[in-house]
Amino acid sequence: MATEEEAGPLESTRGKLLLELCRGPRTVNELAEALALTDNAVRAQLAGLQQQELVRQTGLRPGFRKPHVEYELTPQARRLFPQAHEQVLGTLVDVLRERLPAEQRNALLAETARRLLAGWAADLQSPEPRRRLAELFRKLQGLDRGIALEEQPDQTVLRACGCPLASVTANHPEVCRVLAEVLSELLGATVRERCDRAEAPRCCFEVSTADPPAPQR
Repeated sequence: MATEEEAGPLESTRGKLLLELCRGPRTVNELAEALALTDNAVRAQLAGLQQQELVRQTGLRPGFRKPHVEYELTPQARRLFPQAHEQVLGTLVDVLRERLPAEQRNALLAETARRLLAGWAADLQSPEPRRRLAELFRKLQGLDRGIALEEQPDQTVLRACGCPLASVTANHPEVCRVLAEVLSELLGATVRERCDRAEAPRCCFEVSTADPPAPQR
């Protein structure tokens, strides 16, 4: 049986705790319940992660007897999740911006995204947007376990723990918008990008399940 040290970075207790915090602020009790640990075990993990500046206290939540401290990932911790060749892509987008008008540049970016997603699109079985998104989500989890789905009445939110292209999208937010357009085509639903490009960049796309399906190309 693998020891804690031998386990993969996201399979260890530490990694699982980071993944849980990736989905949003959590209290000690919530983390203990989600990870099947004691409160003291969670506190010990949090203390170590705080020393490494990967976790920080973010606020207080009202409790039955006393407020509960909430914990969240630091921007430094979120950078552990993305894995992409940002510098190369950023330079390429810079060149495209210098050489081509916006319409042509976005068309090239969209075509690139379509080709990257083409293999997944062929495997999606359901014609219904919400189910197609669930199928896509399962595929994305194989690449990045820091991705979560949040079900809401009229939409589903696809949110990542970080942004694999943070240094690119900070200067080229059109990359996020183009990806939203391609996802709309892939899912047959309206997709809006709501990415956070502030201190701790995070990918976020809202998939509408109330609108009629978007036309497929």
